[in-house]
Amino acid sequence: MNKKTIADYYDYTIPFYRFFWHKNAESYALHYGFWEKDTKNLEEALLNTNRFLAKKAQIKPGDLVLDAGCGIGGSAIWLAKNLGANVVGITISKKQVDKAKELAIKNTVSDFVKFYALDYLKTKFADSTFDIVWAIESVCHADDKKDFLEEAYRLLKNGGRLIIADGFLKRNPRNDEERRIIKNFCEGLALPNLASTAEFTNLIEEVGFRKIKSWNKTRNVLPSSKRLYNLCRLGHPLAWVGEKFHLNSSVLTKNNLAGMAQYEALRNGLGAYMVFYGEK
Repeated sequence: MNKKTIADYYDYTIPFYRFFWHKNAESYALHYGFWEKDTKNLEEALLNTNRFLAKKAQIKPGDLVLDAGCGIGGSAIWLAKNLGANVVGITISKKQVDKAKELAIKNTVSDFVKFYALDYLKTKFADSTFDIVWAIESVCHADDKKDFLEEAYRLLKNGGRLIIADGFLKRNPRNDEERRIIKNFCEGLALPNLASTAEFTNLIEEVGFRKIKSWNKTRNVLPSSKRLYNLCRLGHPLAWVGEKFHLNSSVLTKNNLAGMAQYEALRNGLGAYMVFYGEK
C-alpha cells in the first residue's frame, strides 16, 4: 500500500474523527482509549492511553520525543502541556500537519512542539537524536514493520526508549469469516497487513532493542472498540447509500466496515491491542 493511499485516507477522515471521536474534547485523539475502573467517559479513556504510555516510557521534562504518526497532534500537545517534554510530530498527511500546528498554537505549546510532513521510515533526522520514539496506532501502516523499528533504533540515543501501542493479530484466521474480518479491517483503515504479537516481539529483538516489555490492553480498549462498532454499524448503511449517489467516497463505506471488524476481531480473540516497550 503506497503512502498516498494512506495520506488520502487520513486527509478524508479528519472531519469524521473530529465529530464522532473527540468532539468538544481536549485530547484530539485518533486512538483507542484505555478504560479503567474509575473511567467515566471516552475523553478520560483517551487521556488514559497517553498517561499509560508516558509512564511506561518514563518521559520527564526536557525529554525530546518523536511522535511517529502524530495525527493532528493530540498526544504531542498533551506531552508538552502535562510533562514538559519537547516533541516532534511527524505524519505523511499534510492536512494533519496543518491542523496539528493550529492546535499547538491554540494550546500555547508551539515553542515546545513541532510538526512536519515526513515518512517515519525515512525521517532524515540525525542518528541518536531522540530520547523517546512514541507511536500510537501508526506502526500498523508500515508494510514491513521491521523498517519502522530499524529507523526508530537509529534515531534513539543510547538508553533511549521506544513505546508503541497498536493492534496485532493474536492468532491466524481459522475460517472464511475471520479472513473477511481481517480483510475489512485492513482495507477500511488503509493497512497493508497486520503483524502478530509473537512476530512483532521477535522483530524488536532482532533490531537490537533490550529490556523489552509488553502489555496486553485488549480488555481496556473493549469499551472504546464497542463504541466504535456501534457508530459504524449505524453509519455503514448511510455511507453505502451515500456512495451510490456520489455523496461520499468509498473510503467512508470501507471505514465503517473496518469499524465493525475491529470489535469482532477483539471480541473473538483473533486480534489483540498491545503496548510494546524497548530500550536502545
